[in-house]
Amino acid sequence: MEYMKRYLKNVVCDVLFRNTGSTTTLLEALTNDHVDVEIVKEEIIKCHDYATRYAWSDSITLRATTLQVNGTDVSNNIVLYDPQKISNFRTPSSVKNYSFPIGRLLESVENRRVVTSSTTKKSNYLDNFCRFNNLTMSEYPVKEYQIVYNGDVYFYIIEQYLIDNILRLLNNSYKDEG
Repeated sequence: MEYMKRYLKNVVCDVLFRNTGSTTTLLEALTNDHVDVEIVKEEIIKCHDYATRYAWSDSITLRATTLQVNGTDVSNNIVLYDPQKISNFRTPSSVKNYSFPIGRLLESVENRRVVTSSTTKKSNYLDNFCRFNNLTMSEYPVKEYQIVYNGDVYFYIIEQYLIDNILRLLNNSYKDEG
């Protein structure tokens, strides 16, 4: 039984890491339920590193969110972007509409996701951006990627998956059907 749990955990991590579309849509498919967004923090920060790396202004927006399914946290996310740059980025809704995941806002805009890292990292990996209080393990699967539009990076996203919660929800969704 323990082997099957580890195997399923590895499979779900692999699916999350290989996903090149909306994480929200994928989590909804895995859990067979709606994903909600909780805004933990949003602020303008000075960050020369990202500004230089992506040709952004020095004042960038840091948006920290937690994705939830039925009140269960499934992912902590950091989204970094240059608000000046995205003012020209046409989306069906404003990025300021906090109740929608960034991926949903981009569904109707042709873009690509460039994964820069997919690995397990220490639970405090996101602490430089925001301290999330829902962490109970020492390590979590983390994916980092860029949203590229017309050859320019518009968003840099870090997703920390609360894999045990995802597996619990996945297990519950199959129990409900059986």
